[in-house]
Amino acid sequence: MRGASGRRGALLGLAAGLLYYGVLLYWLLRFGVIAWFPLVLSQAAWLALFGGLLPRLWRADRPLRSALLAAALWTGVDWARGSWPLGGFTWGGLGYTQHDNPFLLPLASATGAWGVTFVVVLVNALLAGALGGGAGALRRSGPPALAVALAASFLPAAIPLPSASGPALEVAVVQGNVPKERATDFYLRTREVARNHLSLHRELAQAPPELAIWPENSLDVDPEQDPALGGAVREAVRAVGVPVLAGAITEAPGGRFHNEVLLYAPSGQVLDRYAKIHPVPFGEYVPFRRFLGWVDELRAVPRDIVPGERLTLFEVDGVRIGTPICFENTFPDLFRRFVARGASLMVVATNDSSYADSPASREHVIMSELRAVETARWVVQAAISGESAVVDPRGRVVARTGLFQRAILRATVPSSQARTLYVRLGDWFPWTAGVGAGLAVVAEAVARRRRGSREPASPPPGERRAASRLAPVSGGASRALVVLPTYNERDTVEEVLRGVLAAGPEVDALVVDDGSPDGTGDLVAALAAGEPRVRLLRRAGKLGLASAYVEGFRRGLEEGYDVLVEMDADLSHDPAELPRLLDGARRFDLTIGSRYVPGGSVTDWSRSRVALSRAGNLYTRLLLGLPVTDATSGFRAFRRRVLERLLAESIATDGYAFQIELAYRAWKAGFSVGEVPITFRERRFGRSKISRRIVAEALVRVTQWGLRQGLRRRPEPGAA
Repeated sequence: MRGASGRRGALLGLAAGLLYYGVLLYWLLRFGVIAWFPLVLSQAAWLALFGGLLPRLWRADRPLRSALLAAALWTGVDWARGSWPLGGFTWGGLGYTQHDNPFLLPLASATGAWGVTFVVVLVNALLAGALGGGAGALRRSGPPALAVALAASFLPAAIPLPSASGPALEVAVVQGNVPKERATDFYLRTREVARNHLSLHRELAQAPPELAIWPENSLDVDPEQDPALGGAVREAVRAVGVPVLAGAITEAPGGRFHNEVLLYAPSGQVLDRYAKIHPVPFGEYVPFRRFLGWVDELRAVPRDIVPGERLTLFEVDGVRIGTPICFENTFPDLFRRFVARGASLMVVATNDSSYADSPASREHVIMSELRAVETARWVVQAAISGESAVVDPRGRVVARTGLFQRAILRATVPSSQARTLYVRLGDWFPWTAGVGAGLAVVAEAVARRRRGSREPASPPPGERRAASRLAPVSGGASRALVVLPTYNERDTVEEVLRGVLAAGPEVDALVVDDGSPDGTGDLVAALAAGEPRVRLLRRAGKLGLASAYVEGFRRGLEEGYDVLVEMDADLSHDPAELPRLLDGARRFDLTIGSRYVPGGSVTDWSRSRVALSRAGNLYTRLLLGLPVTDATSGFRAFRRRVLERLLAESIATDGYAFQIELAYRAWKAGFSVGEVPITFRERRFGRSKISRRIVAEALVRVTQWGLRQGLRRRPEPGAA
């Protein structure tokens, strides 16, 4: 990013973020691309922000200052990523890479994981600055950069870490396990999991610990509301005769849930409860559910978890225990608040079974390693299928289980009343770093303004090209072919064909039918027998929208048509608006029927679906620079020369991505692109054929094209 413009720096950041978070979070692909990619993209956007701001701060002649500001900027941005939106996401923070570094890890007791992240960036930025300026710069800045890097890496080892010298508890984690094929059940709401933990808990009777711990979701319902389960739990607890912490999904008002940890007395009585206060968005509850009801994946979360309202500490034999649940241990400040309230021992109840054999469970334990150092507490992590672990206050894992094992993990864990600087002050360090970096960005902008060194005010090359490409095209079209892909369109195709033929005597129709089971092809064949302007191209099966259009276009080019039109056969595109599209073809090489230019509209769509469509088109416009408001519209007219150029190369996309690709490539090739208003109507019969895969493909492809375009260095003057 050194020496890059703000725009190119942002694209470099986005590219790095997509790769890093895409690989790191690959285990989310078990739930589909639609679950994985939006999260990856949102996390990469924060790295794009870092990349957009860093070039403003980096000074090649001041490598130490630049490295400090880079580290401060990264730390502030990473803290913001862990806070917003929807409560934030902290997975993948650079501080966690040092979880087994005994020299650097003590820094977390003063600054939290954020200080460790700062040092990771600082050291690498110092080395990049020293090595990136040639031999002379290396001689001048190499020794001081190396000295600062060594000091930052090793001096934190001198920070004293308080020992845990309070009363100890002998604990036993009951890892009841779950079959892999049941791991993705909603909240594991199956009695089999409860039975596993009940039977394994009874084995503790031979040598009872002082506290037994059952993981998150180990009880599928509230045992106080289910007599059968409640009786079985009380009997098992009394059989061993020790307190038990057990995770349970319990009922909440309005048909919703709580995700709770229950404390059982040795007699089997429930003494207290802690309800999770930071549930997982889209995993335990669906934000904006009434707007997102059309997303199939969200049906896997049929009811929402209600967040708890208070931190609860449980007391066992004089030891006060905090019990953050699963996702909550990934937030340093939330974990810290349990200790600030008086917790002397921490227990993390979790269910990572959905992530199968991936590294996600081990990464989750790594989070607890940092939390242990930050708070100077022993941490016991109890997982249904592993990894369960015991972590000491120096961040060392002293015991752990494997994945998908039926196991009991025992350890004696001391309590502590020590209060680290991080426990006392919280997230003071990322606030300081972020504010410092922000002030430096503002100061640099003011200095540039005073020096009169503003960037040129001329528009970027893409916008200049756009203006020239939208110049009118002279001449008119003589013959037009409307290509209509069909699959089960029997109810609408006849009305559509009548409308197409009514557009004028120079307009013909070609129906490309993919073996419709409802007899669409047979109906069109009967119509074509009496109307020479209607033709039918039958295909053996459902081969896809893009290939249907490509075959239709090739047929039209072979038969000498001047204009070829894309159009749906389900009446979502009104044939009465076809003349307006053909009129546009007299002025533009590619004319797009747009829902979002003045005069265009969408009917029968929910507000959320319109908003999503607009957002996707805005993302396309911003990332590609494509001067089109409705790049995903499937109602468009191509002049012959455009398709001859586009079809000379292969087209591998489908659905939305296919529409975007054709418009983008036409614009990049120098053809004029224009839009005319249309009204889009939701289809009256059948179901939409747009799938989750098609939406995900469009997102991925647009991002890929945008990065390829943005990361390509601009040619030297005269080279274009």
